[in-house]
Amino acid sequence: MMRGNGPVLLLSALGLGLVAALAASGTEQGRRLGEKMQGQLGRFFSWAEMTTSGAASRLGLSNQPPSEAQQAMAALVSNLLDPLRTALGRPVMVTSGYRSPEVNRAVDGSHSSQHMSGEAADIKVAGLPSDTLVTAILRLGVPFDQLIWYAPERGGHVHVSFTTKRANRRQVLHAPASGGYRPWSLS
Repeated sequence: MMRGNGPVLLLSALGLGLVAALAASGTEQGRRLGEKMQGQLGRFFSWAEMTTSGAASRLGLSNQPPSEAQQAMAALVSNLLDPLRTALGRPVMVTSGYRSPEVNRAVDGSHSSQHMSGEAADIKVAGLPSDTLVTAILRLGVPFDQLIWYAPERGGHVHVSFTTKRANRRQVLHAPASGGYRPWSLS
């Protein structure tokens, strides 16, 4: 008998690649597991919102994450995004989550973008400018690898990332309207 977050524990125990294989198997158990993968990724975030891409749809590109990226997305949500949403007490909108390499090229993303490995998301919170949101994240103390807050002229979002491959850097940058990136810290 499973206790706690049944689907989350099951996904962790089996590995998302096996879950995907079971989902494709055509069995009743596989169908139910496949539905869970299409549903919630965490308490507040869904697989769909973490993988939906306007550029992919517009250009007919696949944006299906491989199993390693799916595992990274689950870690990003459970360690950073769900705790952030809980602490803020308000919705966190994902404007860009996972990006396949083809989608990343189409949106002119960085060649080393953590979006391609499922480790990053760009987020907005209604009523919070990006500098206020990044300040809140820092004060909350949630773990992160990188935070980049973009000026309104560059999208007004916050890029957040989390990794399990190495120690998280806790790097904070500002992307000003004039271009480039600058180190940033709380004053």
